[in-house]
Amino acid sequence: MRNVLIIDYAGRGHAFADLFVRTDPDVTVHLAPGCAAITDDRIVSAPWLDIYHPGPVVEYAREIGADLAMPAHPRSLTEGFVDELRAAGVPTIGPDRSATRLESSKRFTKELCVKYGIPTAGYRYFEDPAAAIAYVRSADGPHVVKGNESCQGNGVFICETEAEAIDAINRLMVSRDFGPGGRTIIIEEKLVGRELLYFALVGGEHHLMLPMAVDYPRSDDGNRGVMCGGMGAFSPSPDDTPEEIERFERQMLRPLLAAIDAEGLHYTGVIYVGCMLVGDQLHLIEINARMGDPEAEVVFPRITTNFTEVATSILDGTLDRQPPLVVTDECFVNVVATQGPTREPGRSFPGWPYGEYGRGYPITGLDTVDRDRCLVFYGAARTRPDGQLVTDGGKNVNLVGRGATLDEAASHAYQAIAEVSFQGIRYRNDIAKAMPWD
Repeated sequence: MRNVLIIDYAGRGHAFADLFVRTDPDVTVHLAPGCAAITDDRIVSAPWLDIYHPGPVVEYAREIGADLAMPAHPRSLTEGFVDELRAAGVPTIGPDRSATRLESSKRFTKELCVKYGIPTAGYRYFEDPAAAIAYVRSADGPHVVKGNESCQGNGVFICETEAEAIDAINRLMVSRDFGPGGRTIIIEEKLVGRELLYFALVGGEHHLMLPMAVDYPRSDDGNRGVMCGGMGAFSPSPDDTPEEIERFERQMLRPLLAAIDAEGLHYTGVIYVGCMLVGDQLHLIEINARMGDPEAEVVFPRITTNFTEVATSILDGTLDRQPPLVVTDECFVNVVATQGPTREPGRSFPGWPYGEYGRGYPITGLDTVDRDRCLVFYGAARTRPDGQLVTDGGKNVNLVGRGATLDEAASHAYQAIAEVSFQGIRYRNDIAKAMPWD
């Protein structure tokens, strides 16, 4: 295998590319669209491509003679990139369009859980906001209100009061603050326990565990603010023990993979399973049909196994013959620099994840980052024709500190991000310091 194509623009895609080139000296990764600021000679960005239109990406895969394609962004998966690439004869890892419903339709996953006896929170599904509000007023809370379809990491509200739940319903279904993903919703009972995140590589009925991580889904310091696509993460997780992994495989992953197989879904690649541990029983919270962001940026740097060989085993159907991944004990802490509030002549933006955000603001200071102490993974950023790196979305740059301890890694991340600047830069100051469940 010589040419790998990864479809993503988030830091997750850059981290995937880095994993391949770092563990295999012979592979070149093409990242579509990627970021032209990436300077690794064996990571080639294709910024003229996007995650919405599979046709041009299929043509590019043919041009470069891709030995493997991996759509990594959730939008590329729901747009059917896996199906289109496979139809063109490109070896591809990822869930097909039908299997991506595990992420893109929470109702589908809930029904799967009920059908196959997989523990999950009780829920109701709604297509009409008035009916949803009437249910909230009649049922005991607290409630978790979620957009049924993908809201790109947002659209989840943990509501302690009736008023909060009604506001969430209106934001999702009426004002559509999170796009079409909120046109239908589910309302769940709130489970009380410990939230745990698990990641595994799947090849049919076989799987290979990835290291666990802890993420920070709240937007503001002290675990306040809104649920969003993640403001940071760290790995290793304190819950990543042989006993905990065995429980997950026994209680959740094997039953889940059996259910996926029984439904005739074609699933390969990373599966991200969020669970709530209630007593000694795991309950399914959500499935992401791909690796998480910002978790990828702290999980992948710990892996030293030749990842090309792992990917080949998924394609060949021999994942069961792969030994466990070799993982370092080094700690990684990701602090995400996001596009916060900004003002332009005649208008202002509340910033991500609170609403609209500006684009095109110059990013400076990355040239001063000590790359031995802190990795840089580019997210929603682009280069102008003059070569200037500028912001181009909500989650712009990931500063990933590394160290022998979590404290050391966090210190390196915050030393680095203090040097980075762009208009409206915003980040949490307590990643790996306060825990997300505190």
